[in-house]
Amino acid sequence: MRNMTISAMLLLLGASSARGQGAAAAPPNESACSYQQCALGIAPTWNGLAVVRGTGGPRVANLHFFWPADISPALRGDPFARGADSAAASARRAIALRRAGAALTDIGVVATGVALVSALRAHRVGTAQRAVGGVGLAAIVVSVPLQFAADGALSRAVWWHNLRYTR
Repeated sequence: MRNMTISAMLLLLGASSARGQGAAAAPPNESACSYQQCALGIAPTWNGLAVVRGTGGPRVANLHFFWPADISPALRGDPFARGADSAAASARRAIALRRAGAALTDIGVVATGVALVSALRAHRVGTAQRAVGGVGLAAIVVSVPLQFAADGALSRAVWWHNLRYTR
């Protein structure tokens, strides 16, 4: 009986030791992560909106103004957490809106630049330069509401992501 008790205690001690080692190497469990450490925030940058972790923590993604990249991996987290589907859907919407806005912004900047350079080379502003410059400015103006809509969708994605850290 005594040998069985000692064996059981050694087995339990070994299991808890192995579990402790595995926890050190594994990423933190979202349910054990505090809001201050793991929640995401949005910080403005010169080229977009940065998604940062924690209070003043590291940048985990950036929703760029000119060439937007997919930010959904930073918002993915646990697929079974509260709000995970809504966070992913809002992130996809933010990316789609930003890409449309960025395309219009890029087209607008290029068209306006071409019109300006062409007018400077010709030493006059002709009809063609006015037309191309007007299209460029119109594209920039139309891109502004899309850029703001992308900001709103990113804000909603971050809100849904952070819901998992509330009680």
